[in-house]
Amino acid sequence: MAAMTVSHALPVPGTANFRDLGGYPTVDGRRTRLGVVYRSDGLAHLGEAGREALRGLGIRTVIDLRDDTEVNLMPDDLAGLDVTVRRNPLFQGSLDAQAAPGSSLDGMYADILTTHGSVVATVLREIAAAEAAPAVVHCTAGKDRTGVVSALVLLTAGVPLDLVLDDYAATAANLAGPWVEKMTAAAAAHGIAVTPQLIALMSASPRSALQGALSGILAAEGGLDAYLDGIGFGAEDRERLRGVLVEPAA
Repeated sequence: MAAMTVSHALPVPGTANFRDLGGYPTVDGRRTRLGVVYRSDGLAHLGEAGREALRGLGIRTVIDLRDDTEVNLMPDDLAGLDVTVRRNPLFQGSLDAQAAPGSSLDGMYADILTTHGSVVATVLREIAAAEAAPAVVHCTAGKDRTGVVSALVLLTAGVPLDLVLDDYAATAANLAGPWVEKMTAAAAAHGIAVTPQLIALMSASPRSALQGALSGILAAEGGLDAYLDGIGFGAEDRERLRGVLVEPAA
């Protein structure tokens, strides 16, 4: 069975980076299920066509990782959809925070994994709940907070690290062009200097940034399981997630 090697953006109007975490091979010879967990950028510009696309996918749960500032500026356009919304602010993701001196992707990801580990565990439990599926996890770009969560989901499911990094790296191409132009215009309108650093923080997804953040976890004693135990996402939680996301053995 041919397995995809990287997820491609799905044609959900109003989004640039809406993707399926299904279709990836796992180390035990299975693959992740299609149509169960999606990752996305913001859902503020869906319109009727975008909402109809979510209906067509059967989305039941929206897990929003944005902070209050982002939600107030760009509320999700979910009117009329029968979905449960779970708010789990994960890191300060506003334009002001990204523009702060010294901000870096590496530092942001390390902070998500350590300082905000309890929120990460909550999000993973929400994804693992069978009644939540199909679910979509999103932030503003669907790159940083969503990227870290998606990486942990795929690693827990047994997807090899190289493919997890491929999934993360695919984001930059999806955000190039109209999406990043819209976001830089929004930054300028708020009096924020649009620097190369800010543009990179908004839209770049270099493999090295995520790999560096994950390497400490994976190289430590006990590896991924020890990290997940430490943030409160235990063995039973992990098995539940695999049961939801991974196809059964043939």
